[in-house]
Amino acid sequence: MGLMLVFIMTLLGVALFDIARLEARLKLDSQTGVQALEIAEGGLERGLHLFFLQFVCGPVSSGSIPPMSPITPSNCGIPPTLPNPTGPNYITETCLGAGGPGCLARVALTTDCPAALLPDGATGFKVLKLDQAFARGTYTVCVRQWPDPNSDPPNQPSTNQHKAQFRSRGVLTSITGTAARIVQIDATAVVTSNKPHAPFAIGGPTGGAIRGNTLIAGSLHFLGCPGAGCVAVAFGGGGGMQNNYTGLHASLHDRIPWRFEDGTTVNTLGAVLKVREGQVQLNSGSACIGKQESGSGCSGGGTAFQDTMSGVYTSGTWGGSKGNCGGGLNGNTTTNSRCNVWTSAQGPYPTGDPISLPLLSDSTIIDGKGYRCFFNPPGTCPNDDAHQPPIPGGTNFDEYFYTSAWRIDNSRGNDPNPINGQGGCDIAGPNPLLGTTGTVADCTTLLTALRTGATPDFGTGPVTTLPIKPAACARQGAVDATSCTLRIAAGQLLGIIDGTPIRPDLEPINVYLKRLAGAGAGTPTLKTSPVDAVTDNNMYYQGKMMIVADNPAGAPGFEIDTGLLSAATINQPWCSLGAYLCGYAYPANHFVAMFTTGDILLGAGGTRHILGAFFAANSALTSKFYVNGGIGQTQVGGTVSAQQFDFTLAGGTPSLYQAPWNLGALPGAVGPAAGSFVSIIGSNWAQIQ
Repeated sequence: MGLMLVFIMTLLGVALFDIARLEARLKLDSQTGVQALEIAEGGLERGLHLFFLQFVCGPVSSGSIPPMSPITPSNCGIPPTLPNPTGPNYITETCLGAGGPGCLARVALTTDCPAALLPDGATGFKVLKLDQAFARGTYTVCVRQWPDPNSDPPNQPSTNQHKAQFRSRGVLTSITGTAARIVQIDATAVVTSNKPHAPFAIGGPTGGAIRGNTLIAGSLHFLGCPGAGCVAVAFGGGGGMQNNYTGLHASLHDRIPWRFEDGTTVNTLGAVLKVREGQVQLNSGSACIGKQESGSGCSGGGTAFQDTMSGVYTSGTWGGSKGNCGGGLNGNTTTNSRCNVWTSAQGPYPTGDPISLPLLSDSTIIDGKGYRCFFNPPGTCPNDDAHQPPIPGGTNFDEYFYTSAWRIDNSRGNDPNPINGQGGCDIAGPNPLLGTTGTVADCTTLLTALRTGATPDFGTGPVTTLPIKPAACARQGAVDATSCTLRIAAGQLLGIIDGTPIRPDLEPINVYLKRLAGAGAGTPTLKTSPVDAVTDNNMYYQGKMMIVADNPAGAPGFEIDTGLLSAATINQPWCSLGAYLCGYAYPANHFVAMFTTGDILLGAGGTRHILGAFFAANSALTSKFYVNGGIGQTQVGGTVSAQQFDFTLAGGTPSLYQAPWNLGALPGAVGPAAGSFVSIIGSNWAQIQ
């Protein structure tokens, strides 16, 4: 009986051992499959990155006459304009030495994709990268012309060179066998190359480009940090850079295009770091330049977004207590897990990129017309080499902004000249009901109120909405010269022309503010005001408006003490950018830009959310985007350019998010403040096997 019991217990032990071993084997099989899928995703990421290089690396993208330029850091600083002046075409161009058309990122598309990637019988795929080692496995990436679902018959190869379809197969072998996974994604290249700098651009003073800590989501451009040992930025805990909208507050996120036109979520901002000079430091384990797609360290958290940077180009140095980003990401290895960018997308500061931040007086092209100066009061522009006509032989004018703006200025007298004259106060009067007189005294009253965020009182009580003189109304294209009004008070920014909060040419309404003489150095020209300091501490704008605060260096042109948000309405009758962009509030329906030759101050007062385009620059290189006290976890969406960001007194880690993802959606009249942009947008992800 005892022997029988021992025999039964032995059988049970063997069975339990086999079950445990089977469970472990099944678990290992599952892990192997998941890792094979991650490897396949890494292959897709490589394909999308090569598509990105297709549109940024020049000067010659294919062919033999002149010879095709290799992809090098210096060549990737020169736009590709040969052999096609309008940009590269991977479908029709032929790589140097190849026998037929098809050339993407200098890779000849002449080899058919292996059958292992085509279990569904798909056709037209060509090899882009074959059997690349990655994360203990390998991937193969293939590409084909985008199958257009609207063709007749459907899914015929599109001739649009800005679209492609990528397919990747990841393979991993473990002790339990070999696992393979196949994934596919559509890609669209969005190129806005007519602006000279990134959406977040800093540079000028010797004291450092960014002082204090911040998180930048989008492209960042350090144009100047002169002098030995100049620290461009020292990223601390929670600071650094990221390539997506992770963490963006709903009050900002829900106003901007957070989906692509096909309905998929925006998964990349095309984030590129460029450093002309200065040192970039990482001083915390949670300070990251991009995130890892998987793994420990600066992990992207396994999201579907692109976490690695789209590019890092620096002629500066690296420093800080947490390592050197010089090695970058090479396949699945990196010298520092806090620095995540493909090695092929990094190098020195590109030759031909700007060496200084643009000024408001720089030339620009708006709606097909050239302006030798974007802004230069009183509407003239210097005749020198720096201000040549931007369209040689075309239609050019002296100056854009001041010439057509409504002018709130008490310094130029009462000259009624409606075009470029010295008359500076465009508030209409006399109006007994409002108390306005139609003289410079009205502008004195308004400018005095604006610097404290108060509602102006012309003697008959507070006036929120001001009438604009007919001559000034016509200056911005009004059909009815008596239709124009302006409101900058009680939590609202709003201009009206012919019943619409936008100019008839569909550009933003221009408003010029001349700082009051004798104002204190710390006094702003315009201070935002809330709807209600207790129940709604935000200022809202409706329609489109651009404001220039004409300030001396060292004084704040704007003080943003509240939240600053667009109206939330969409599909407004003035929106002209199509159903997709008009389906989001900012920037197609509502937009604001604040430009100054002084500083932009985020006043102390805790966390707030700010959305718009902000630009501060002057020839003295002193303009700042700064704080003077605690602002908590304030988030700024939009674009910001200044000669210094100073967050040393922020009391938290403010975040700056590029918005919109496609800077081409910004008004053309934004001029030097918009920034350049190349992004590869993935959509219609699918697992084939």
